[in-house]
Amino acid sequence: MDHEYFSRLVRGARAEAMALIDGLAGGIPAGLPHRETMRAVKALILADATAAPGTPASAGGRPAVDALLAHLAGLQGPTGLFDGDNLVSPPDSAFTINDVCLVLEVLDRVGADTRWTGAVERLRTIAARSVDALVTGGVHTPNHRWELASALAGLHHVTGDDRLVPRIDEWLAEGIDVDADGFYSERSAIYSAVVTNPSLVTLARLLARPELLDPVRANLRTLPSLVDDDGEVVTVHSRRQDQRETFHVHAYLSQLRRFAVTDGDGQLARLAMLGAASGPPEPSRHLAEALVDPVLTELLPAPVPAREGGTFWPTVGLLRRRAGVTTTTVFGGADTRATGRVASGLANSATVLQVRHGAARLCALRISPQFFATGAFRPTVMDVADDRVRLTEERVSGYYQPLPSDHRRSDGAYPLTDEGRFFARMDFPARMLSPLRLTTCLQVTLTDDGAVLELRFTGPRTRVAVELVFGGGTLTGAVPHPSLAGTQWLRGPSVLLRTGSQAIEVQVDGHDEELAPSFDDGEFFAYVHGEDRVPGQRVLLAAWSDRPVRLLVRAQDGA
Repeated sequence: MDHEYFSRLVRGARAEAMALIDGLAGGIPAGLPHRETMRAVKALILADATAAPGTPASAGGRPAVDALLAHLAGLQGPTGLFDGDNLVSPPDSAFTINDVCLVLEVLDRVGADTRWTGAVERLRTIAARSVDALVTGGVHTPNHRWELASALAGLHHVTGDDRLVPRIDEWLAEGIDVDADGFYSERSAIYSAVVTNPSLVTLARLLARPELLDPVRANLRTLPSLVDDDGEVVTVHSRRQDQRETFHVHAYLSQLRRFAVTDGDGQLARLAMLGAASGPPEPSRHLAEALVDPVLTELLPAPVPAREGGTFWPTVGLLRRRAGVTTTTVFGGADTRATGRVASGLANSATVLQVRHGAARLCALRISPQFFATGAFRPTVMDVADDRVRLTEERVSGYYQPLPSDHRRSDGAYPLTDEGRFFARMDFPARMLSPLRLTTCLQVTLTDDGAVLELRFTGPRTRVAVELVFGGGTLTGAVPHPSLAGTQWLRGPSVLLRTGSQAIEVQVDGHDEELAPSFDDGEFFAYVHGEDRVPGQRVLLAAWSDRPVRLLVRAQDGA
């Protein structure tokens, strides 16, 4: 047993419990949502259940739990479901019921004393009231299926209701949505770590179906090449909100430990150690998982250093290359051109390159030609050969000819149709288009210290903007943009970001130093007065499509 890891979780759970008790001293906030309420119950009970016999972990824990459970019972509607981000929601309720069942299983395993008898009875009542609605309830998103199925498995363990396993089988019969590279269909680190993977592990454990661990194993084995040295996980390819957020590997901690131990996987062991190093958030969650699944507390195998070189995942259009402390990411898997829109549930990012050298970061390189307000370059083809990547996109727009005679109407009342950028009563599908085509091609050659890029266009001459977004540090080489507040303009040959003793320089050739750059976000954003922005220090440069643009991105060390 890894006593240090287990003790660390226990200490973290107690600290979490004490903070909760202090925060609840004035009573339960009337607006405390059901999921947060049950998380607090879990933390308080776990802290006490792992305390030495006869010594409650924290004074005030039991009264706080009683008050929280009364509040939770009041939030449970007449159908047995809770309201959350969605009304009368089976999936939102499943998150809370999973915690209810987990706490009941923990208390059963540790042999909790009579001080928690009342809490157990209340938890069982809440669980039982949810069964009818959850066994017939539906979902919204791919990960909801597995969260709901996991809750049904927990309820089956708690209640023994014989309707639950057949309903689980209905959901599982749809097939787990993991692709050949190990990514779930949402491509999301958040939902992999906190929903899909733990749900499948619970289903495998409670239903004795070890085959459900295979998708989890495949998903975790994408991580060694996706995680930076500080534990940050690359999310530019995600189809969910984390495509614009920072996410840390510590959320995967229990899963990483499980498969590092069972598979003797030193790469996963390294990531588990990295995830635990900063103190995992929600230690009570990891503690509860360890108590019901003791393999999580076994000693890890020896960690294996991060692999050097490149990894390409064609199913999501993502390439990662590591050389020492320098990592380079190339992304060509946005959904925008294929779907014709920017929307929730799609991979919308126009970032095609990221470079990180220790603390110095080029967070995004994006390209936007002016072409009928169609926005930034989002490649539709990604060809990879060793350290060379070719990203290509063709856009077609143009001008419409008169309607054929058999589609003309004397009253001019034509169907309201979509042209691709806007709607009009023009019956666009019936018209012949005189097309204009713009092909964008970006050739990227990955190097040990960054990348060499060559940008070329085929089609009408038009303005092009290249956007560089840097992380924290000191920028030199650019000047303030004359009309865009908070934006820098690269008029010279290079820009340098220095963060401590580490730096990233971008050298440029072929840009127009006298043309003030303007980045076209696209009609998707502009029509609703929005902007497509990557947080950070923004530098723009201008170019023309009839001249190639070359960029050299280089990592540097030294003051």
